[in-house]
Amino acid sequence: MASTLQPHSVPPGWFVRWSKESWALQKEAPVAFTFLSGLLILLNLSHQPLILTIPFACLETALIFATAMAVELGSWQIRDLLLAFRDLPWLPLIRLGVALALLVFLILLLLWSLHHYLQGILVHDHISSAATLKNLHTHAWESLPLWLKNLLSNSLGNAQTLLGNVFLMLSVGAVVLGLARQGYLALLAGFLAVLRNVRIWLVFLLASLLLQGAISYLANILHQPAAAALVAALSVMLLLWVGLFGWCFAKETFGLPKQRQTQRQRVRKAHAVPSLPH
Repeated sequence: MASTLQPHSVPPGWFVRWSKESWALQKEAPVAFTFLSGLLILLNLSHQPLILTIPFACLETALIFATAMAVELGSWQIRDLLLAFRDLPWLPLIRLGVALALLVFLILLLLWSLHHYLQGILVHDHISSAATLKNLHTHAWESLPLWLKNLLSNSLGNAQTLLGNVFLMLSVGAVVLGLARQGYLALLAGFLAVLRNVRIWLVFLLASLLLQGAISYLANILHQPAAAALVAALSVMLLLWVGLFGWCFAKETFGLPKQRQTQRQRVRKAHAVPSLPH
C-alpha cells in the first residue's frame, strides 16, 4: 500500500474536538449544510431495499464529505457545492461499491450457510434499525404515510450502518481525499484505520447498539404523523452529524494530501482582509 494510505492514531480528546469542528463547519456555511440536509431528505424519501443500505449509506457519506471539504476550502455557495458533488471521484467510488457488494455477498452466503443457527435473529429482524422499521407491522406504524416511513427507516438505518461499520466511512474518506483509486485499497485502508483506532470504533459500535435500542422503543410510541415527522427531522440531523464525525475521523486518520493543504492555505490567504495603514 502507498505510504499515503498508512493510517495514524487519533489523538485523545477526539469527541470534544470533532463536536466543535462539526459545529464550526455548519456555522461557517449554514446555506450549504441546509442544502445538503434537503438533499439527504430527498434521498431518504425514496424506497431503499435493505440489500442497498450500504451503497446508499456510502453515497450519503460521500456527499457529506464533499460538502465538508468544500466548506473547509472556502467554498460556501450552492454552485460551489454542486461542483464539488460533480467533481467527486465517482469511478473510484463505484469501484469501492463493487468491492463492498462482493464483501456483502460473501457475508450473505455465510449467513445463509448458518441460517439454521441464526434463524431466531433473522426472523425477528433485529439486525439493524432499517430492518426493524421496514418489517414493523404495528397499527400505528402502518397508519403513517409511506414517505414518512421511508424517511424514518432510511435515515436511522443509514446512520446506524455508518456507526456500526466505521470502516465504510473511512474507506469512502480515502477515496474522497484522493488517496485511493482502487476499491480494495480503500477498503483495506478503512480496516487498517479501524484497527489503529480500536477504542474509537468501540465507541461508535456502542452508539450503534444504543440507537438500535432507541429505535425499538420509538417504534412503539410513534402514533401520530407529527411526532413521526419530528423524529424524522432529528434522524436526518443525526445522519449529518455522524457523517461529519466520519469526515473528522478520516481527515485525522489519513491527513489531508499536500495539494489539499496548499489549496486551503491559498483560500485562507485570499479571504484574509489586509489591515489598513494608520
